[in-house]
Amino acid sequence: MLAFIKERRSHFLREFNGKKASDSIIQEMLEASIWAPSHRLTLPFRYEVFPPNQLGYLSSAIESSYRKKGVDVDPLKIEKIQSFSDKLSHVIAIIFKPSGKVPEWEEYASLGAAVQNMYLQLSSHEKYGGYWTTGNEINSVIMREFLQLEDSEVHCGYFFIGGIDNKRTKAARPAVDVNWR
Repeated sequence: MLAFIKERRSHFLREFNGKKASDSIIQEMLEASIWAPSHRLTLPFRYEVFPPNQLGYLSSAIESSYRKKGVDVDPLKIEKIQSFSDKLSHVIAIIFKPSGKVPEWEEYASLGAAVQNMYLQLSSHEKYGGYWTTGNEINSVIMREFLQLEDSEVHCGYFFIGGIDNKRTKAARPAVDVNWR
């Protein structure tokens, strides 16, 4: 199992080839997410899944939010956002939904573990990769409205999924910082 965990990698937009994953692969990822540790089984997350035919709709909303920020618009950023339909298969909006039953930090930890489980499940598919992005206008007013978030919910990013030609498995990590007592 440790080898499998060590080989989990993020694959970025430039690496995606446009090949579409089956909805069953996405469903497997979502199923894996609910097996994350969750104090009192609050499962403090929910998802909005954008399949291939909805990626243009999502990228238009993200672009609109970006343009309305009142900053200098980076044409390369716009080009990247507009490429979602061509490069990606699915996008999962990750939404934190606190229960109020346990400390909030525990629920954020649960959400992180849920996303790791999605990563690990996706890693079992040789021709697909993904990554969790916390950019792309997350939790902006426009995106909160677009995703129809409740006041207590927090938009914590997107999980981008797409076909890849070459799965990376190697990476370096520093030694664990631990003190044995």
